[in-house]
Amino acid sequence: MKNNSITRTALIALLSASVFVACKDDNKDDDFKNENSLGIPESVSSADNAVDLGLTSGTKWAKMNVGAANPWEFGDYFAWGETTPKETYDWSTYLHMAPGQTKEGQEWRQINKYQPDEGSVGIWYNNIKFIGDSITTLAPEDDAAAVNWGGDWVMPSPQDYQELRANCEYEETGDYKGTGVAGLILKGNGNEVFFPYTGTKMEWSESVYDEGYIGPLWTNELSNGTWGGIQIWTLKRDLTDYDFKNDSYTRSRGICVRAVCKAGGNTNGHEAVDFGLPSGKLWATMNIGAQKVEDYGYYLAWGETEPKVIYNDSTYKYSVRTETGYSYNKYQVADNAIGGVWYTKEFVGDGKTQLDDVDDAAVANWGGKWKMPTKEQLVELQDECYWLYTENYADTTNVRGYIVYKAKAAADKGRKITLYDIKDGTSAPLEGYSLVDAHIFIPIAGFKRGEELSDATYSSYYWTASLAVVSSAISLNAADIWWNAGMQRYYGFTVRPVCK
Repeated sequence: MKNNSITRTALIALLSASVFVACKDDNKDDDFKNENSLGIPESVSSADNAVDLGLTSGTKWAKMNVGAANPWEFGDYFAWGETTPKETYDWSTYLHMAPGQTKEGQEWRQINKYQPDEGSVGIWYNNIKFIGDSITTLAPEDDAAAVNWGGDWVMPSPQDYQELRANCEYEETGDYKGTGVAGLILKGNGNEVFFPYTGTKMEWSESVYDEGYIGPLWTNELSNGTWGGIQIWTLKRDLTDYDFKNDSYTRSRGICVRAVCKAGGNTNGHEAVDFGLPSGKLWATMNIGAQKVEDYGYYLAWGETEPKVIYNDSTYKYSVRTETGYSYNKYQVADNAIGGVWYTKEFVGDGKTQLDDVDDAAVANWGGKWKMPTKEQLVELQDECYWLYTENYADTTNVRGYIVYKAKAAADKGRKITLYDIKDGTSAPLEGYSLVDAHIFIPIAGFKRGEELSDATYSSYYWTASLAVVSSAISLNAADIWWNAGMQRYYGFTVRPVCK
């Protein structure tokens, strides 16, 4: 690797800490618009902001920091896990803190989100039992790039920075394109990105600390260190070459964010349909594990991400055998049963009612920005679209199910035509709809219990990511579509993902 024109210490701290728009491949200097007499762009929108550095992963890097209008501008400073800039960056203003419980010198012990078990104490311990969430990667709602730019933009992972470091040439400059801004230029594939030395914002400094000298940038991952620190990969130059080392900053500090656009973007190569829903969610054209629209795909227990042979309590990932039967050791709300592993003298369950990403079959199998739908999102699909039962999708598949169309008129929203509506003459299929229109097909796929596939020609169940009394699924058959909130979570049901 070449290191050209490097005259002083270069430090990029990489701190480990959702409209459907793909990032554009406008990645050369001559793509800039509105150039002034210096040939410097006045502004570049985030949609025109992706640079192809020829990385193996296909990841593209933003030309500028989040909040900036030009590559040499610093942009906004964010605390890790926050999505808006602010005046003061310290523990007293940090979003993910237990209010009123800070103690000077031990504030990190009151962090109430993104906390792994690190053998310490604080609000995530109940006596000696760890009750933290163990989440170490930012959720989309806490990702400053995803929230502020939308589309396919996300905060980089530590691996993204490692790939950048390993495949680019570096050139340090004290005066980027005549702007007087110091920083580091990374080059690859005939293109470049500039990282200005932005410094940081913290409680003991009224101004930006180390501006012009260091250029730290958050990643989306949390370190395993103590006091709530975020692991950073420090890119610096020693006497011979650049190198990385591990370090840690507090998450309350104000740090800039550089976004990346992953290969495949939101959909990661899977097809999706935009129904124009109020939520903006796109729906997948097929089930997880399917190779064709009419395929059933995988049967999955709720909270599991891989199919298996036997679907019962004994094989369920979160089952625990007790004297009175099986109990679950994750995703358990207080149900006043006063029994099971989540009760001692009082309820000690986790209270979780939505699947974590690690247990989301769409996240695990498809990546991108795919997720299992919530109950509210499936209700939205019912209420905003036109559903038509068919015995033979596309007249060639011999697969039963419902065609879900984008409604062409307000009166068509929420219309549901079942087999018996058609046979009894109660309702006829609406005119003006065909398979050339925007639609998805949801096959009636049955379900698995034990080793058997049941009801494959009559009924079907699709999981949501939402927990009800036991677990929540939508039920389909030739006669109706309804909600079933009491399905055993060890049953094998199909999954239809959503993305944005």
